Amino acid sequence: MVAGALENAGYEVIRAQDALEGLTMLYKSYPDVIIMDRGLPEIYGEDAFIRVRQASYLPIIVLGSYEDAAESLEIGADAFMTKPPSLRELVARVRNLLKRKPKFDSRNQGGPGMNIDTLKNNSSAQDNSGLGYLTATEFRLASCLVLNKDKLLDYSRIIKEVWGGNKVTHDTLHYYIRRLRKKLQLFFSNPIKIINYRGVGYRLEEVF
Repeated sequence: MVAGALENAGYEVIRAQDALEGLTMLYKSYPDVIIMDRGLPEIYGEDAFIRVRQASYLPIIVLGSYEDAAESLEIGADAFMTKPPSLRELVARVRNLLKRKPKFDSRNQGGPGMNIDTLKNNSSAQDNSGLGYLTATEFRLASCLVLNKDKLLDYSRIIKEVWGGNKVTHDTLHYYIRRLRKKLQLFFSNPIKIINYRGVGYRLEEVF
């Protein structure tokens, strides 16, 4: 019903059946507004809502029970609605959040708080080295690392989140990491390190 109301109002809706699929769709599509059920199960032991909110300035509308309202707003929800929501009010809230969504015009948005918003806005920057912009796979890989900044991710987890169920070798992952390292240095003014823990995984570190 929520998706239908938004589509009738002229918005494109991307559906996800659970928290993990939702996070995957975030990497692939990068929506303008996220509508989340507060009752979603944890992802890798972490609250799905907190994970997205800590990494991005994307507007989030949380749906849940009355008891969830205060906590959701305290930890960063832009709006909260009890279930089932008023569809007319929900569409109005989406419209208002889109009007408030910050715009980034500068090419170098590096600095404290690097997030998916700055990554998306800088990923189209061109240069004279022939590297160009991020491909879809590179963007998903970069998003995965940024959302987990300063955390060590093992190879299998990165491959699962970026390539889904496709069979990808560690050599393929290493190749994309090398490409990504070069491109991120073009997009951000502050040094960014993707550290390889040999035989284990990678960790993205922003240096100030």
